Amino acid sequence: MIRRMYPIITLCLIMTIPAIAGAIQSSIGGEMWSRWTLQTGTSAADSSTVIKQNSMALERGYLDFRTKFNPNTDARFTIDLFSTDSQKDGAGLKLKYGFVDFKNILPISHANLTVGLQKVYFGSIYDWDYSLIGKAPVDEHKLASSADYGVSINGKLSSGKGEYALAIYNGEGYKNYGANLKENTRFEYLANLRYKPISQVTLGGSFMTNSIGRERDLTADQPVNTYQEQILMDFLMRLDIAPVNITFEYLHKDAKYPNIADGTADYTASGISIIPIVSLKDITSKDIQLVGRYDRWDQTDDAANKHLLNLFTAGINYNFMHDEKSKPAMQAQLNISHKSYDPDKSLATYQNNLKDSTTVMAQLKWRFSHKI
Repeated sequence: MIRRMYPIITLCLIMTIPAIAGAIQSSIGGEMWSRWTLQTGTSAADSSTVIKQNSMALERGYLDFRTKFNPNTDARFTIDLFSTDSQKDGAGLKLKYGFVDFKNILPISHANLTVGLQKVYFGSIYDWDYSLIGKAPVDEHKLASSADYGVSINGKLSSGKGEYALAIYNGEGYKNYGANLKENTRFEYLANLRYKPISQVTLGGSFMTNSIGRERDLTADQPVNTYQEQILMDFLMRLDIAPVNITFEYLHKDAKYPNIADGTADYTASGISIIPIVSLKDITSKDIQLVGRYDRWDQTDDAANKHLLNLFTAGINYNFMHDEKSKPAMQAQLNISHKSYDPDKSLATYQNNLKDSTTVMAQLKWRFSHKI
């Protein structure tokens, strides 16, 4: 019973913080994703098409609290609720954000100092708005998490034509902390830049270094073969010419295993993602969007997990309720995706369509935000 009360207790506590600290403005909000998922794939037994998933769930439930202590200091605290089989009651809880933004504290114009559990400013992941139901390419192909514990300097370029970020993170994402970080002793370092030469064009690039595991075993003081060092890069171009918005993204990963002789386990992986979104608002007078996506992820240089993925997605969004700022407050989404792996460039476990799949997702998403 006490464990079930944790979310309510936590929310009550954070709502009292502004009164204690003398906040000048606070708001509480949330976002809920109710989703039906139908996935079909290939049976390993007889190569027939089978239903692998047919279910409804609350995929995400964000509870978001924001407060302004003074004109130069803001804070945000977000709880992520989700359906899961790993918990007895069928639901899980974790922190998504928990940070403070300090403005005008650095001798840099338009710069913020952000401390705590915050966004990862890599590729399109930090401003991904889920116009498609799926994850951002960086998240989908496991280059970076959407949030992590760390410190960043971020802000607008002095010209007003872009933004930047420099950050240090744990490198394990927002799901791991404390004892779960004991095998990772090196931080993750990130640099990100976005530039808008004209209002319809955005160009961007991200660079990040990271490590996985511990370099030497503490007990035997021997090199750990699974220790991995990564260099991650992302290049982005976005064209916004109404009624069409197209995002092109290129991703690259260079993975090295320093403790394995001759670099036999080292590999590179790269991919592209193209996402067009067409607004039909001017044609239909309804806030409707047609969305598409093509991803190609090539990890054929990795002997341990060699595969070449092609992912196609098509969908439609209907924003049928809006808030006072004309932003979508309630949205219906429908996506159909097909994943396929090239049998000639993938391990045997991917061949004969064993990991190919077609997924249909229908989702009702709603948001709210109110000053308190």
